[in-house]
Amino acid sequence: SSIKGRVGGFRAMAGAMASVRAILREPGARWVLGGWTLFTLENVILSENRAAIRRAYGGSNGQAAYQACYSTLSALTLGSTVYAYYRFADTGRVLRLPRGAAVQLAAIGLRAAGFVALGQLAPPINLGAAPIALGLSTPDPDLPPMVRGAMGCPFDFNAHRGQGEVFGITRVTRRPELWGMVALGAGGTLLARTTTQVCFFGVGPFVCSVILAYHADRTQRASGDLSPSKEAQTSNLPFVALLDGRQSWSSVSEEIVGSNAGAAVLLALLGAMRPSWLRFVRSA
Repeated sequence: SSIKGRVGGFRAMAGAMASVRAILREPGARWVLGGWTLFTLENVILSENRAAIRRAYGGSNGQAAYQACYSTLSALTLGSTVYAYYRFADTGRVLRLPRGAAVQLAAIGLRAAGFVALGQLAPPINLGAAPIALGLSTPDPDLPPMVRGAMGCPFDFNAHRGQGEVFGITRVTRRPELWGMVALGAGGTLLARTTTQVCFFGVGPFVCSVILAYHADRTQRASGDLSPSKEAQTSNLPFVALLDGRQSWSSVSEEIVGSNAGAAVLLALLGAMRPSWLRFVRSA
């Protein structure tokens, strides 16, 4: 029985490798996965050599030079990936997968979760600024000028000041920007029609985010940017710290920015409805 099991395992592995080779023979899959690979390598290599790059430029310009190099290369690699998707999205093997109401709802839910995670990193949306901008209300003139100005600003840039290093979405995961991208991609993967789309929305973002999430932990632990207390209180993988008791659901619900979460859900619903003015954006 053990021999039969091993033979079965080898056959399954051979079948999987044959499927991978078949997918990589498709130009769209190669270009899309190549772009994600370059983006991942660029992030890893630059972060590993950040100190050396700073020293090479020297002085106060070191950080600015590093950031400019990082931003430029990230834009180029991601830009090439997006271009490959636009060029080859409808090419390659056509997938015959179920796309019923349950799948559609799951895709919306995953995309909403991704937008919520990413939206919590932005300053809170100030809903009270809209009536002021429209002239429907006026701040109390007795208030200090800075306070009146903040009331009319669409974002509250001071909301997270003094919150500490663990609050809100970081109680769910300390890498919300990466796992949020995975959730967005998973939503697109459920609706993918070709292997190129699966590679763009699913395989690429998942592998990239997993590598970068744990690589970021390693580099930031070494540099001191990830403190021992934050690492002890939070988890890289979403929800682990909540499930093992290091964090509480009540704290998350109290600290999640409702206005940003609502905007994220509306954005996911808007993408699902696909109004005519959004047709220029290709989707899975």
